[in-house]
Amino acid sequence: MHIYTANLLAALAVAITDELHVPDLSPSAVAALLTVAQWEPMGAQELASVVGLSQSAAVRLVDDLAAAGLVRRLDKKGRAVPLALTPSGRRRAKALQAHRLAVIGRALKSLKTDERVGLEAALPSLLAALTPGRAAARRICRFCDHGLCRGRQCPVGTAATAIDGPFVRPTL
Repeated sequence: MHIYTANLLAALAVAITDELHVPDLSPSAVAALLTVAQWEPMGAQELASVVGLSQSAAVRLVDDLAAAGLVRRLDKKGRAVPLALTPSGRRRAKALQAHRLAVIGRALKSLKTDERVGLEAALPSLLAALTPGRAAARRICRFCDHGLCRGRQCPVGTAATAIDGPFVRPTL
């Protein structure tokens, strides 16, 4: 039975990922825009860690996003160059987040109330079980609207805190 459930969850993950695809942006670019929107200003090294890219790949991604007018580099702080969204980037990040929530909302509408309540009750345990620490937590939540689940409401952050202690934001 667990293999069947695992197979269904894997198919659901693929279906959701496919629905979230944006034709003009790579998944890394979408993750970068949403991450910078949540944490700006942030350095390329921190962005690389959250998005799951090498430092050099993150710099290339930032170059592309800057050329598209979505991200800008701020004045250097030591060796770090903080990143922020442009007004266009901010609008795009909001649209991407709205698209993400609409896709998931459409899927959730197919559930009966008791099914949705059961799924909502199960998701925190599933997410916590897949959170091996803080670095993974930030990657897991790279597309999240952090205003929707903060502190103890966030099962990923709570699991990461239990493993690695409280979140300490890297300084620029």
